[in-house]
Amino acid sequence: MKQRPTNQGPKRALVTGAAKGIGAAIVRLCVEAGHQVVAVDIDQEGLSRLRETVPGIETAILDVRDLAAWERVVEGAETQGGPFDVLINNAGVCLPGPCNKVSADDDRLTVEVNLMGVMNGVRTLLPRFLARKRGHVINVASMAAFSPSPDLAAYCATKHAVRAYTHSCALDHRNSPIHWTLVCPGAVETPMLESMRQRRAGVVVFTEKPMPPEEMGSAVVSAIREPRSEILVPNTPGKKLLRFIGLFPGLLARGMDDAERRGMEALDD
Repeated sequence: MKQRPTNQGPKRALVTGAAKGIGAAIVRLCVEAGHQVVAVDIDQEGLSRLRETVPGIETAILDVRDLAAWERVVEGAETQGGPFDVLINNAGVCLPGPCNKVSADDDRLTVEVNLMGVMNGVRTLLPRFLARKRGHVINVASMAAFSPSPDLAAYCATKHAVRAYTHSCALDHRNSPIHWTLVCPGAVETPMLESMRQRRAGVVVFTEKPMPPEEMGSAVVSAIREPRSEILVPNTPGKKLLRFIGLFPGLLARGMDDAERRGMEALDD
């Protein structure tokens, strides 16, 4: 789907999962690019630390699973600071382990945050964007949107779903002025990745050197300036190959033992 470039001026953006990791990097780089940011997260202490390092941002506590809370936060922020131009759905969790050992509660949390959180954001902001005849939805997924992985069944399922949801929404509104972007990063140095490292779970993600969160933040800022339907970060031949191999479960299975071995070796280095 071809998308028209947005205006080059500053935007007002709402960023979820903003207290740390990728979200915090997105906030910092958006502000550096001249955008006005409302950073939301369930982590109040993390938001307080973010305000100290990124002056001028607005913050609000938001559990992305709570649709009513979305309505309150967005209404309050738009009343106070003006309408949003960009929604950046970044909040996510990863609770790894073999599919038969992860608890039902953990699977439910993964689905509610990673998928329903995105859908709640769209449900809240899209009517406002349509009424104003402008707006941009940026959903952060993962390379897991293309490639299933051991120990990450629920996480991969939600990222596959976010990809399908994003592009389906774009098709619903293909004749509207609303932009839709899916951003799919590889491994990123975040607290989420550190937790996986300590638990030695989902080790295939460690077959590549994790990128700094600022690389993801830069990709999002570029997408605000020039919308694209789908962005791989980094946009390397290896990422494009992985997207293709993900279409063939048999190929994935044949190479997975070696990938897990290389991931364990990387953790041991």
